[in-house]
Amino acid sequence: MLNVKISIDNGNGKKAEIELSDSDNISKLMIIQNVFNLFGVNSDILEMTKTYDQIGEAYKSFFNVVDSVEPNATQKEVNNDIKEDLIKSYTENSGILDNVYKEKDEQLSLIYTGTKIKGGKQLYKLHYKCPACYNKGSHYIYHESTHTWCHRCRHKMPVFPAHPDGFPNRDTFGNYFRAGDFEDWNV
Repeated sequence: MLNVKISIDNGNGKKAEIELSDSDNISKLMIIQNVFNLFGVNSDILEMTKTYDQIGEAYKSFFNVVDSVEPNATQKEVNNDIKEDLIKSYTENSGILDNVYKEKDEQLSLIYTGTKIKGGKQLYKLHYKCPACYNKGSHYIYHESTHTWCHRCRHKMPVFPAHPDGFPNRDTFGNYFRAGDFEDWNV
């Protein structure tokens, strides 16, 4: 049994009190709407009820159509098949993958060592800050190089050792040489 008691006071002398019990839902809605209309609240409760019913039906039909997101037995079998295929292809092609990773490691080694080999000669990392256009960049140069050029404006800059103790010592950024206005203040 549902009992509803509503007391409304608008502060201007209009007061209403309503208590509902043992009536059907439509009757309760009609009485509530009339009480609110008495106080100037114009809303069609029946229309709102119909709208909410339509929304409820839409949700119900949506959830009846949508499949469950939980995997079923056939999906688990497919996932196991995919997993087995991946393991098989990895074991068959492990030599190719090892070569690819080895090449990547060799490319990354220049980051750690600050050197790379080109044409049988070793190149060393140089960092510069161009005094003409303020561009910053890195080059890999030969040990015997005395000058380098800015990537942007092609300004010629003299090359200096990056570390105060000279070559082959490196600065804190891993550079063997510096040029232009660049200087490592941590060394």
